[in-house]
Amino acid sequence: MNSFLSKATAPLGNRAYTIYSLPALASRASPEPPAFSLKILLENLLRREDGANVTAAEIEFLANWEPKPSQP
Repeated sequence: MNSFLSKATAPLGNRAYTIYSLPALASRASPEPPAFSLKILLENLLRREDGANVTAAEIEFLANWEPKPSQP
């Protein structure tokens, strides 16, 4: 699946590689850029979205997640 239209092709030399672009989430995500570790997780979820194991709703939830500091 490609619910966020994030799948693209990036040519490099004589080859083309499939990539999943995080800016495609911009219209459905928090305006704050996610932490680097969340970017990696979001890109992985975009790549593995299949509607069963990884859904668009789960990706959107994580893209809009605002972690709160833990209480001491």
